[in-house]
Amino acid sequence: MKYIRFCVWILILISCQSKSTKDETVESPPGYDLASAEKFLMPEELDEISGIIYTGDPGHIYTLNDEEGKIYSIDLYKKSKMMPFKFTKKGDFEDLCSDGSYLYALKSNGKVFRISYAFTDSFLVKEFDFPEKGNEFEAILYDPLIKKPVIICKICSTYINGKIQAFALDTSNAQFTYVPAFAPDTLTIMNLMGKQKIDVRPSAAAIHPKTGELYIVSSQDKLLVIMKDGKVTASYKLSKKIFRQPEGLAFAPNGDMYISNEAAESIANILAFRYHPK
Repeated sequence: MKYIRFCVWILILISCQSKSTKDETVESPPGYDLASAEKFLMPEELDEISGIIYTGDPGHIYTLNDEEGKIYSIDLYKKSKMMPFKFTKKGDFEDLCSDGSYLYALKSNGKVFRISYAFTDSFLVKEFDFPEKGNEFEAILYDPLIKKPVIICKICSTYINGKIQAFALDTSNAQFTYVPAFAPDTLTIMNLMGKQKIDVRPSAAAIHPKTGELYIVSSQDKLLVIMKDGKVTASYKLSKKIFRQPEGLAFAPNGDMYISNEAAESIANILAFRYHPK
């Protein structure tokens, strides 16, 4: 396995650190071609890559290993990786987001870790426990309109009007409040896909910087769901050849979209999809 990984890395370097993949049958959201991606392979320690954040610098990504309480800083183009930043002990960490001042890391049980001064010796961490048991979370995003991080259920103990639950965190009082504007309607998704049953389990989410739409990835059924003003407007099937196990989603300020995939018996990667609005 290590020999195969080494050979692949050599090929990546020879091909300018990118690889295109084509699948003519893939439908895509406006401005994107989901059949064509620039592929960046991850080191072995990120086989369990989960959430990702585009930091603002070209090609600079923060990411999580979902089995460690660590955040990694990666430059996709320079192939340089900083030493991992450990913010807490081991656990099942699923996603990341940022409000520009703090980083927020999501644990699968709904606990949110707010991190300040990351990657320094002066870092501070505050934990916010989700009050209900029996739910599983994999998606967190920051909404600049309500100025709060929002977590979306992967597996919920209950549904509200057929919608997957989503909760906004008020860090001033440590309260989680249900927010229907971020709650995908499973019936609408099934109608759009022409299926009677789809097991929608959000694994990542982010707000498009140009359109304001909410993009949600569901790794379970390989779906990309788009919401606007609280309503599901589109749903796209993701190719299993391209998206082996999509667990992270992020946007660059210009609209370029990044999706991370766990190794899934291959090599973990981050896929970059360039945004070309009409």
